Amino acid sequence: MQSTPQTSAKNPIKQCSILAAALFGLFAILCYPAYLTVGMRAVEGLGYSTILCLVPGMIVFLISGYLYRETAPVSVMAVSTLVRLMVVGIGTLVILKLRADFGLTDFLIWLLICYFASLLVETLLIIR
Repeated sequence: MQSTPQTSAKNPIKQCSILAAALFGLFAILCYPAYLTVGMRAVEGLGYSTILCLVPGMIVFLISGYLYRETAPVSVMAVSTLVRLMVVGIGTLVILKLRADFGLTDFLIWLLICYFASLLVETLLIIR
């Protein structure tokens, strides 16, 4: 049985670029509200949140696109969830350890927004 060529929708580079564009667009939209709530510390926390949520999505898209092309979307979603939880959880602990002055409005609320936005975009790209 021959494998089918990759469609443009399942191209891992395209998926990574869509995820990056969505998260950086969200960053641009949320920069002003973050600055108004706390100041530059919240914008810094928003930047950390965006990067923390971008990295696991890119890892999953690249691995699933190049190594496991015929894998069912359900298993990709399961791996995606585990990778996202591990990377974001460990990254959050490291950032909160290094920056003890970060609190709910400085970092965690922006992390939750970015986390759910990346979850939505990744899910839509995987099941498409």
